[in-house]
Amino acid sequence: MVKLKSRQLVSLLILSAMLTGTLAGCGGDSTPDVTSDANGETTQEVTGTEVDPRLTVSDDLPSVDYDGRTFTVITYEGVKEDIYIESMDGEVVNDAVFSARQTVSDRFNVNIDVMTESDYIAVEQTIQNSVLAGDESFQLAAQQVVSLGNLAVQNLFMNWYDVPHIDFTKPWWSRSMVEDLTYKNSSAYIAIGDYALSSLYNTYCFFYDKDDAEVYKLENLYDVVWEGRWTVDYLMDITKDMYSDLNGNAQRDGDDYYGYTQNLKTVMITWLWACGGKIMEMDSDGVPQLVYHSEHTNAIVEKIYKLLYESDGVTTDRDSKYPDSPWHFDVYAFTDGLSMFVNAPLNYAPSYFRDRDGDYGILPLPKFDEAQEDYHTVVDGAHTAMAVPKSASDVEFIGVITEALNAESYRKVFPAYYEIALKAKYTHDDESVRMLDLIVDSRIFDFGYVYDGWKGCSFYFQYLIGDAKSSDFESYYAKNGPASEQYYKSVCESLESIS
Repeated sequence: MVKLKSRQLVSLLILSAMLTGTLAGCGGDSTPDVTSDANGETTQEVTGTEVDPRLTVSDDLPSVDYDGRTFTVITYEGVKEDIYIESMDGEVVNDAVFSARQTVSDRFNVNIDVMTESDYIAVEQTIQNSVLAGDESFQLAAQQVVSLGNLAVQNLFMNWYDVPHIDFTKPWWSRSMVEDLTYKNSSAYIAIGDYALSSLYNTYCFFYDKDDAEVYKLENLYDVVWEGRWTVDYLMDITKDMYSDLNGNAQRDGDDYYGYTQNLKTVMITWLWACGGKIMEMDSDGVPQLVYHSEHTNAIVEKIYKLLYESDGVTTDRDSKYPDSPWHFDVYAFTDGLSMFVNAPLNYAPSYFRDRDGDYGILPLPKFDEAQEDYHTVVDGAHTAMAVPKSASDVEFIGVITEALNAESYRKVFPAYYEIALKAKYTHDDESVRMLDLIVDSRIFDFGYVYDGWKGCSFYFQYLIGDAKSSDFESYYAKNGPASEQYYKSVCESLESIS
């Protein structure tokens, strides 16, 4: 059985509340009146429905008036709208981001502003220049996560554990971030919370075609997940006969229907974490240890190679159909109804699948086998995380506003994104909400990925299984592993010197 974590427990409370509301309010829907008090606790006055448990989690912040002071976040254009919206426009996520910021602004009498650069490379340069100059042009960085890893080893950021009012036990902070990115159990320079919206929408998951699932008489896949049977072997078994020669040319090509389509680029790396592997993990003293080179990693490589190249219902080649799309042909195939399953980030739902014919479901990535206790996934490295510049002077101010922004995003922005991903009202599709909470709770922020610096082991699966079409992990690691090992050693030495 699957262990339930914080968000999933909240979802079960939501389900209970919905059922209570259904029994109490059969006469029709009602519109809630939601307000927040000075302590961050939310009151929801309704008729015929219960309070969303997300709204009842207090942030325990003090009541303070900052007299119009400005709190500035530095980020880049591609993710600016995740954290700063000028005005409402009726779009659910846009309005949620605006509302969350406005709530924090009104509550603390603070002006929340944004400072943007063209891309994350430019942000990296600005952060370096600003911190080294000792200026305070921004209070918080919302920056591409691997870039933050590069900057952290340069001693440019504060330890999050030294920032007052940041409470990593709250549900808006990633548990994996606390467990996997805290050096020696006491130092963390990168934080991942719900204010970093891209850490949600860049999460990898499995999409499946619900209509095709009925045609192939699949059992309820949500039940399969909850019962712990959703594995790579299960995927291979149900897709082995899913093939149709749609163009009638008696050749297996990109125009045909397959059970599963996967591209051979970045999506390849997801399988390491999905199957219970890791690059680095903390020892009992909180020191990262390289665990990548192992029998289990070998076994994962062999199983994924078999899935991609020895399964009749799986294809990695759609060149004849999408000749110019090596990064997205799997997504286009799913959009066009040519594939039962696709492994893709969650944001592909609103970006590609909202207007596709038929309904889709969302699942976690399959486990290695049923003996693996939990489902795991990874977030594409394009996502943002947060850091506090070491040049900051008023860390209490930063702690209060940062905690409040993450709390309000948990209450308002994540549910809004769930709604557009599911194509259903957040409170009207409890089973899918539970599934998304499972996926979000299963995110792994591996120290070896966050601090990869494009020199570590994170992309070995892409290069070995995808590019070389090989399962010879030992030979690949013998050639490339020593340089990565030396790099990770230098990262740990840098953190040791600043912690």
